[in-house]
Amino acid sequence: MKYRKFKKTGLYVSEIGIGTNRFGHNVDQEDVNKIIHYCLDEGINYIDTANTYANGKSEESLGKAFDNNRKSFIVGTKVGWPNEFDANQGLLSSKSIFWHVDQSLVKLNTDYIDILWLHKWDEETPIIETLNAISILIKQGKIRYLGISNFNTWQTSLIVTTARIKYDISIIAVQSEYNLLKRDTYLDLKDCIDYLDLNFIPYFPLASGFLTGKYSNNHIPSNSRGEWATYMKNMLNKKHYQFLDELRLIAENHKISLTELSISWLLNHENITSVICGVRNIDQLKLNSKSINCRLTNNDNKKIEKIFKKNFVI
Repeated sequence: MKYRKFKKTGLYVSEIGIGTNRFGHNVDQEDVNKIIHYCLDEGINYIDTANTYANGKSEESLGKAFDNNRKSFIVGTKVGWPNEFDANQGLLSSKSIFWHVDQSLVKLNTDYIDILWLHKWDEETPIIETLNAISILIKQGKIRYLGISNFNTWQTSLIVTTARIKYDISIIAVQSEYNLLKRDTYLDLKDCIDYLDLNFIPYFPLASGFLTGKYSNNHIPSNSRGEWATYMKNMLNKKHYQFLDELRLIAENHKISLTELSISWLLNHENITSVICGVRNIDQLKLNSKSINCRLTNNDNKKIEKIFKKNFVI
């Protein structure tokens, strides 16, 4: 495995991270154990979860799987997503943050969280209240680093600046969706995160499976998001399949899969520290991990941009 360092920290994470939103849902404990043990053997150290994934069962399954190997992993979890426990409360209020962090520590079977991500902007709670709670948790040793997820440009700028100036807290990264198809959020944020010297952590690197090539004009895999998710159905059209076919030619030229191409394209970005790849089994994890050995050329990137603009830019 290869590793990258978060800017202005001593924290290194594996280029491939593990997304666990299906753990405890349709990935049972036995498979979670196998995945975590494989990560341990292969040096994959970044594990990404959230207090709301599978209604908390994702964290619980990880806590069981870590066993005595917790120190070998960099664990990131989140607070601030709508849930049944925060009815009539600000999602990033002191009350909510303190309660959820303590719950996460119990479920993860640990006494500290490496990275706490604020899952989304909270319209109800002043950021001063949020950051005051975070400051207390850092001083208590319950969290080590802070990141933000799904924040737009002005929200990112405001909370990063306030955290630095008023609380001496450095927010180390922004996490959001980014892949060969979904680019708008990253492009909107890029100037801001470059100026603030933040890292970027992409999730959905394979566009919920579309960029693996398993979808085609005449085939939607059973039990896949394509059967029910509107955002997936919006991709099942001629221009998306055309884009996929042209990407496949580039992948074939390198003798790699579409999965490897998609992840390696992200790893070509210097400000990306780790790519969060959701997995259900070890075979998926093995394929994702092969991406670290694929490095696209400048000519490849130019071809990718050309076919993207041809298909999606008016």
